Amino acid sequence: MAYGNALTDHDSSPILAGTTLEIDPTTAVAVDDSSTVGSTATAPDPVVSGGSWKVSTLVIVAYVLLGVAAFWPVLPWTSDRLVGGGGDSILATWFLAWVPHSLAHGMNPLFSNAILAPHGVNLAQNTEAPLLGLLTTPFALFLGPVARFNLLIVLAMPASATAAYIVLRKWKVWWAGAAIGGLLFGFSPYVIGQSPGHVVLIFLPLLPFIALAVSSILRRTGTPWRTGLLLGLLVTAQFLIEPELTATVALLTGWAVLWVAVRHRSQIAQFARPIVTSFAVAIGVAVVLLSYPIWMMFGGPQHYTGTAQALDNGYYVDIMNFIATGPYQRVSMGVHFAGVPLSNASEAGGYIGIPVLIVAGLLIWRSRRSPRMQLAVVVFLGAAILSLGPHLSIDGRSTGIPLPFDLLRHLPLLDNILPDRISMESAACMGAIIAFGLDDVRRELARRHRHSHVVGAIQLAAVPLIVLAVVAITQLPAWPISSQPARPLPRAIADAIPAGDPMTVTYPVASPVFTRPMTWQVDSGFRFRLVGGYAEHPDPTGKPTGMPDPLEPEGLDNFLDGQEGYNPYLAPVPLTPGLVSTLRDVAGRNDIRLIIVDRSVKGSGLVLNAFSQAFGAPQVATSRYALWARADRPL
Repeated sequence: MAYGNALTDHDSSPILAGTTLEIDPTTAVAVDDSSTVGSTATAPDPVVSGGSWKVSTLVIVAYVLLGVAAFWPVLPWTSDRLVGGGGDSILATWFLAWVPHSLAHGMNPLFSNAILAPHGVNLAQNTEAPLLGLLTTPFALFLGPVARFNLLIVLAMPASATAAYIVLRKWKVWWAGAAIGGLLFGFSPYVIGQSPGHVVLIFLPLLPFIALAVSSILRRTGTPWRTGLLLGLLVTAQFLIEPELTATVALLTGWAVLWVAVRHRSQIAQFARPIVTSFAVAIGVAVVLLSYPIWMMFGGPQHYTGTAQALDNGYYVDIMNFIATGPYQRVSMGVHFAGVPLSNASEAGGYIGIPVLIVAGLLIWRSRRSPRMQLAVVVFLGAAILSLGPHLSIDGRSTGIPLPFDLLRHLPLLDNILPDRISMESAACMGAIIAFGLDDVRRELARRHRHSHVVGAIQLAAVPLIVLAVVAITQLPAWPISSQPARPLPRAIADAIPAGDPMTVTYPVASPVFTRPMTWQVDSGFRFRLVGGYAEHPDPTGKPTGMPDPLEPEGLDNFLDGQEGYNPYLAPVPLTPGLVSTLRDVAGRNDIRLIIVDRSVKGSGLVLNAFSQAFGAPQVATSRYALWARADRPL
């Protein structure tokens, strides 16, 4: 969220008031003496009215209903379907399930050898979100891993919108403006694009409260130690959900604080000490609490060096993305985008739309002297420019013009940021712009029609309804979000898994291309280790890779990958006596005591034949699966 209340709360301290700026304690809004925006009218504010909780309840219920509609027919307790059509949903489900399993068994929640065995994987460098795993742990008593993931992702958008609404109301924003602002934040095109599986990128309820804490520091409400401690705890929690978003929020927080400092530079020396103290406490708290996760990221076992995404990646916002509908918007605005800069449609979240930009422009112009509006616009522009990436692109063509992100991507800790994901902050600021603008309109209408309540009420109802209609039509999402069947292993197969955490080979091999074996592992309660897996880990040179390490000798790996057929450069490996001998050798060398084959996957017939020649008939076979297992020694 934009830090708009930094200049608008009832605290009229000199650092927040220039020579012409006054703080009106009656309306709790910044009023410039040359502006027509703002008033000393004492119109009832629903923040303190008796019906405030009823209005807020209706707003929150509406958010929840929208969240359910987004993923229908998947509900928060659904266990037979999983949100998303790709492997990222399965990966997120695995991550969420690992946290309670590791804690229950006294293992490290930030490291696991359950996948990519025998070396394991450094989860601190992946999108594990240990805090989300911890939050969903109590639900493990009555919900399975798939249902827990569905619960989290279905409620993510309503929770984020509700948090933004609450913070805007704490900033004394009119409930209608706050409701639309929360909608623009929690259900933005960025969030809609990330919602088919990237739960860590759409679970955003902490971010508005981080903005609230920062603004409290700038207003110097509360003691520096208390506000600094609160901010440090919030930043720590957000880091344990998604470090990338924490980094981008920190960048734009610095930009907002710099703007406030420059704007009030004549008073900064007088009030710098308590503000600096608060931020120092926040940084100290975060560093102490995050010291071990950060060490795991950069020095822990199986950590990689370098960036998971190439610096010259396609994850940036083309300037046309702001006005041309993306793949997840239902209504075309008549602007067509010829370029396709993003390699993943879920990352096309920069869309705002011409009608919303026009409405925002009108509100900005009308409230142009409002300090909170000015700050929201400044932060919005900073976020929008950073989201464009290292070079300006127009309609799919790079102009070669360097942009500020070109400097950031070469800095340590910031070189792994995907610029298009800064669209989250753009959407947050757009929500704040609309909310602040509508609040100013409400106050102006209250002043104009203080003696004509009927006319004022009609206009007061019409304005937010018109803005809501513009937002809804312009950004109407193409719901429902896709889902996929959640297929656990049949009971006969699950019961045949031997004790002792056996090393396991599956067909298909667990990888970013075929993540289904990770669901088998989660459903079984992590009763076996997977040779493959989907997670970033170091390759032989220490650089990150998402593909599993090959089994040595590589005969088995090449044979299985060749049958799967996903790699066009890898021809199917024929079944020969030498290959059968290699299978036995690999099983003995790597202590393979469990093999599970999915018969429905391409190439499974030849794989079944190979394993049968190497290890005899499967111990258990169903219409879809075959299993070979030994508890005491390798196959």
